[in-house]
Amino acid sequence: MPFDTTRYTQNPFLKGEDLEEGERLVVTIKSAEEANFPSGDTVPILEFLEMDQKLTLNKTRIKKLVEILGEDTSDWIGKKIALYPVDVQYNGKTMLGVAVGAPPKKAKGKPEVQFMKDEEEEDDADSNPFA
Repeated sequence: MPFDTTRYTQNPFLKGEDLEEGERLVVTIKSAEEANFPSGDTVPILEFLEMDQKLTLNKTRIKKLVEILGEDTSDWIGKKIALYPVDVQYNGKTMLGVAVGAPPKKAKGKPEVQFMKDEEEEDDADSNPFA
């Protein structure tokens, strides 16, 4: 019986190379919890509605999330953030990391205008089928 190989080969944690260069991936926070790793470390992680991979949170990511979403992590649930690749230094080498930020604002443009009729105009319009 065939099986999905990515289930066994994909890293459960998001890395910079998993993201498209130059794009911001907007995701919705599903959970913000601490996970215990086999090394004995306890690390905060985020899970997202739109993807299976989780994001470990370092000091830089946490500071940015607090700036955007506030200190209470229970308030983060359901909020949207942007993920994007950035160059980081690790053990003297440059590699891609994952940065977090506010989701892009909606495109600027003219606001949608809605015209509303007052009651008199509606009555007149109903009585004249050609109006």
